[in-house]
Amino acid sequence: MGAEDHNSFEAAQKVWVGNLPAEATSEDLDAHFRQLGAPLLCVLLRKGVGVVAYGSAEEAETSISAFNGSEIGGMAIKTDSWAAKQGKGKEGKGGKAAGKGKDGKGKGGGFGKGAGWGWGPMGMGMGWGGWGMDPWMMGKAAMWMKGGGKDKGGGWDEDKSHTFSSNQRVSCYAITVDASSAIPAQGMPTDAPALAYEKGIDVFGSGTHILGELVGDIATEVLITHDADWETYPEVGAAVKAATGEENCFAIAMCPSAGVWGIGVANGWKGREASCKVALALAICRANAPAAKSLGNRYPEFMALLRQQGVKGGRAAGGGGGGASFGGMSGDTPPIHMISVPADSVIVAGGLGLPAEGPGVMHPGKHMKEYFSNAHSILSELVEDVAAEVVFEDDPDAKALPEVAAAWAAAGGEENCFCIAKCTSLGCWGVGLAPGWKGRESAAKMALAIAIAQNMGKLEELSANPNYPEFGYMLSKNGIGDGQPKKKRKV
Repeated sequence: MGAEDHNSFEAAQKVWVGNLPAEATSEDLDAHFRQLGAPLLCVLLRKGVGVVAYGSAEEAETSISAFNGSEIGGMAIKTDSWAAKQGKGKEGKGGKAAGKGKDGKGKGGGFGKGAGWGWGPMGMGMGWGGWGMDPWMMGKAAMWMKGGGKDKGGGWDEDKSHTFSSNQRVSCYAITVDASSAIPAQGMPTDAPALAYEKGIDVFGSGTHILGELVGDIATEVLITHDADWETYPEVGAAVKAATGEENCFAIAMCPSAGVWGIGVANGWKGREASCKVALALAICRANAPAAKSLGNRYPEFMALLRQQGVKGGRAAGGGGGGASFGGMSGDTPPIHMISVPADSVIVAGGLGLPAEGPGVMHPGKHMKEYFSNAHSILSELVEDVAAEVVFEDDPDAKALPEVAAAWAAAGGEENCFCIAKCTSLGCWGVGLAPGWKGRESAAKMALAIAIAQNMGKLEELSANPNYPEFGYMLSKNGIGDGQPKKKRKV
């Protein structure tokens, strides 16, 4: 099937794919998207842009969410609905744009559907239209001329790039469920923010990227449940109805390691997915204000939402959020100990070039989750590709590495399940301890980050990083002010 064959599919069945590498082929596109589902058509439309068509709109929506940000040939691709990439202007009068500037008159000819539009200071006018023309070619059919073009019609923009308006306001509701309901039973708080999806609101288009910066790997850190018919969490549906005044379809996004959840409200699957991710990001930043600080420059639309909800300057107004207060830097912190294993330990003798000593960090529980919310980000400052370069070995019962458990106890640590994180390319390892896997993983990332930073001479630099105030405070409270954990006796 050729590129023109996609016209035989309904817009709702098609997925727009952008940011493809220059050398990508239709076969590459097909192989990538067949990892999930069974697309009926995968073709390149032009360099960097392709289209994937499915048998149903539901399959297309699932594909958009699943593959946005995934990689082909080392490039993070972009996916969107086909309809979203088509012209959004009203049926116009041929897209006229008369110029009145000193440079003379400009006139752009249109062909039916479409609209003319213009902006300053040059006052460029533009007019173009359709007759069923492929939207990817419309930009090439555009006619540009100097003048004072005034007509506006919101034409299609390939990259959806536009100036963010701080006047955009998101409908946000505070939802509370009973302490005996299913969500608190999973270790979540009783309250969460609910965001109503609205097309055209900038922040919903950035939800996946924002949440990814906060939690790391969304696929493993976040559980999303679509409950359009209120079958799984009817109490949430009732609470949303009470807050909004009407029955709504919703989705819930939970992050067990952060101990918070958020709700997305929308009729469509894609809208629920987008809004629940933003709601969860909002919940994380309200519980851990410092986590928002590094997002401001890249996501002004999200910072506007935080300010709208009373989280100002990356800090919750009125002191919201649980756990330690990093603004005042007070309270207990997770314990850190430098441990040393025997020379015959598989860690040392395994041929990986790892040293006998490594730091151990214990995750005490949700009351100190703030200290671990940036563990992935801190580690990513030191390791270029965490997924490729870091290996986690979970040993909750200390059967594979009993010497690690003994070393931790000898260093004064409380008995606990543990996980080891190794980075052989940098010759470092660290131990994370916690009853649950997510807690162990986060603590292991933090321990490995400490080991690498210490080895690279960057511990002081990271400790002073304003984006991670909890990191510096935790090190200081554990006597690591000089970049060297206090050592205990060897085992």
